[in-house]
Amino acid sequence: MPDIRRCTVCGAFTEDEVHCGKPTRIFLSGSRREMLSKLMSGLLRHFPQVVGLKLDDEGFVDIDELVEAIRKKWRNRHLYQWVTKEHVIAVAQLDPKGRFEIIGNKIRARYGHSIRVKISYIEDREVKILYHGTAVENVPRILKEGLKPMKRMWVHLTDRFEDAVVVGKRKGRPAVLVIDVELLRRLGHRVYRATDHIYVTDYVPPEAIREVVKV
Repeated sequence: MPDIRRCTVCGAFTEDEVHCGKPTRIFLSGSRREMLSKLMSGLLRHFPQVVGLKLDDEGFVDIDELVEAIRKKWRNRHLYQWVTKEHVIAVAQLDPKGRFEIIGNKIRARYGHSIRVKISYIEDREVKILYHGTAVENVPRILKEGLKPMKRMWVHLTDRFEDAVVVGKRKGRPAVLVIDVELLRRLGHRVYRATDHIYVTDYVPPEAIREVVKV
């Protein structure tokens, strides 16, 4: 991931080398950024109890509590002693997929949970085509059974083909499923917008999969 930099004029976090007409300084290296982002995702989506975090019903937790849990209770805490509140905020603000949301002094993951939380998404009634990345070996089963949430609360889709390819590569040789969202709605499945480019639904039946693109 790119380094996170900080503007020497306004203090904003950015990936740009120049901001407000002045050179920025490195605030967080790309390697540490990725390391912290993955841990934040895990703690806010899947295993907060491992470090004693208690998320509220909507998935929020106090940022200071998150930082303390990472520094004092995470099993590899010796690797995270550098983490501060500002590092967490910077990672959240510049996340390329909008994974995190900060309101006041609280933070949550916007989507991707395997633990039960109540997040109110806005229903989308306009998007027509979405994509889902998977591995080629999963395609026959999906075409038979459809896309299920599996261990997560929702099926996750994206409006960017290239993002679906990236997801597929994490699982093996990538394949991208092209989803007919208009048909999906007619079949009774609502689609919600979780971030600018991430959408969620309860299930995608096989007939709503318009095409499989093997990359």
